[in-house]
Amino acid sequence: MNLNGIEYLGFLRIMDRGTADIIEQSEDVFFFHDTVSEVNFLACEDDELARSVLDRHSDRELVLLTTPNKAAAEYARDKFGYEDFLECYQYAYYGETPEQDPRLTLRIADQSDLPAITEVYDLISAEEIAKVIDRGSVIMAYDGEKPVGFIGEHLEGSMGMLFIFPEHRLKGYALALERAGIKRSLDKGLIPFGQVETDNYPSLELQKRIGMTVADRPVYWTW
Repeated sequence: MNLNGIEYLGFLRIMDRGTADIIEQSEDVFFFHDTVSEVNFLACEDDELARSVLDRHSDRELVLLTTPNKAAAEYARDKFGYEDFLECYQYAYYGETPEQDPRLTLRIADQSDLPAITEVYDLISAEEIAKVIDRGSVIMAYDGEKPVGFIGEHLEGSMGMLFIFPEHRLKGYALALERAGIKRSLDKGLIPFGQVETDNYPSLELQKRIGMTVADRPVYWTW
């Protein structure tokens, strides 16, 4: 199965870190479960084949699925009764290390930051945020003594959890924090990548300003 393309960077990240539990693999199918994020990743270009793969493994706990195959994602949603369905653009950064904002002081979050983060960020569960923090994957940003916001790396490896406290918005901090997240990935020798819902226009514009490259097609999440 050819995994070239920005839409497959998440697949490759899981494989590289060795946390993929292979469900099915062939010339035309790559289907695995990530033991860290609990996400199921399906790569299959043929719609009918992708549906049959999901049928063959319907006895598994396929609670969360991601795939660039829209037909497969829709089939999984309907077959397993999932209530949520997201269409996202996937971006990657292939440039030089971006310039960092001298206004900001950065530190890695610890569990003492969990209440402050969960108070304002509810796009993932508090339990998942705690796991992300445990992995050292959340950056807290300060301008002097004032907390400005944070950015994280989701359990499957994508950049996200970008949040700027309301009183500090429209000051360029979102741009600065994403650049900080990009630098951290680059310092680890990784390709920074992230996903943005197709109707999140402010974030889409931010990716353009940063110089991110967008995949040729969306990726889909259903759970």
